[in-house]
Amino acid sequence: MMKKTLLFFIPLLLAGFTAKGQDGQIKFSEYDLSNGLHVILHQDHNTPNVIVSLMYHVGSKNEDPERTGFAHLFEHLMFEGSEYIDRGEYFKIVQSKGGELNASTSFDRTYYFEIMPANQLEIALWMESERMLHGKVDTTGVNTQKGVVIEERKQTMDNQPYGTWLEEINKRLFTVHPYRWHVIGSPDHIRNSSFDDVYNFYKTYYVPNNCVLVIAGDFEENDAKAMVQKYFTDIPRGTNPINRPTVVEPPQKGEIRDVVYDKIQLPAVFMAYRGAAMGTKDFYTLDLLTSILYGGKSARLKANLEDKGIALQSFALNMEFEQPGPLFILGFANAGKTAEEVETAINTEVERLRDELVSEDEFQMVKAAKEYEVASSRTSLFTIAEEFANSYTYFQDADRINKQLEHYSTITREDLKNAAVTYFDKNNRVVLYYLPQSQENQ
Repeated sequence: MMKKTLLFFIPLLLAGFTAKGQDGQIKFSEYDLSNGLHVILHQDHNTPNVIVSLMYHVGSKNEDPERTGFAHLFEHLMFEGSEYIDRGEYFKIVQSKGGELNASTSFDRTYYFEIMPANQLEIALWMESERMLHGKVDTTGVNTQKGVVIEERKQTMDNQPYGTWLEEINKRLFTVHPYRWHVIGSPDHIRNSSFDDVYNFYKTYYVPNNCVLVIAGDFEENDAKAMVQKYFTDIPRGTNPINRPTVVEPPQKGEIRDVVYDKIQLPAVFMAYRGAAMGTKDFYTLDLLTSILYGGKSARLKANLEDKGIALQSFALNMEFEQPGPLFILGFANAGKTAEEVETAINTEVERLRDELVSEDEFQMVKAAKEYEVASSRTSLFTIAEEFANSYTYFQDADRINKQLEHYSTITREDLKNAAVTYFDKNNRVVLYYLPQSQENQ
């Protein structure tokens, strides 16, 4: 990720009253260019800013298993410049106009955005069209960013306490699906890739028919459409075949357990279950289940692990993956506690969800919290722009942004229990202990 700290502050800067219709719906218009680029426009004259964002439907799951890390490598390469933007000038231009920019890569997509004063919309659109049409993908940039990405892996994973947990979990949880490798990829794959390998990835995935453009904020629709036409309509449609994995991970035959010895002081338990794909009823049901475990001061993991001194911290995360992905439950042992004690406490809470109906009070509380979470996200222009991009990229339905709560409204307490029985099965999980290196030979 580029300049990660920025991401935490942008939603706060853009929070406010978002433009909605009298029915409370977030208004937008959308259309396609002849080259396949999908465009979504959301006007909000309550802010002096405008967001230009592009989501390319390419993440680590689209990579060649022998050439991993390319999607993340391009997150860096796309800031190198273009035919008409000198190397190293991309950030300088945006910042000189009073704007901010960033990008992120996931298993399923790569996302770029600029937040600009409203009168700088045109330059943001020009810059995004530049790197889509002829980004500076040359040997100098490729070799430079290869080194940057390899060093990033060292700093954020290999040399960080518990830093490799996601990679270690996923390579055990998945055996054939491309979710089995980490987004940041293999250093050897990145180091040994040829220029042609990298350039072909660019020409395959960084094309208008694999992208959605969202413009949100203070602009006039006709002006924005004219600018989009000016800068994007002549970009050729991509013709290379796009890898859309259809492989289905086979059922796990039994619980997988392992130990990683790391430079850490406190033991930790990383537990992962195979979950559901985003957009399915099971996904939203699991989302409520993880909120019961980890979602506030009265959440079960906090009350029964942290407040009782067993765990220093605990988490439950239902990951949004386009295809069935992982659901994580994590616990970091308190001083003097063992990984076994943390796991036992987690198992107790998981078994309660399998064996007992959630009380009506707890059920209503977690649904109310979800309603608040969705309502809060709709006050942030930044979040709205990204949600429009997600909705179209994954479902070809930008209006899903107005249907978020509908997905939770039909879920019952019985659905929660049934999902817990189905998914929280020991034969459907990986349990990974992280222990201090000093314990390795004991």
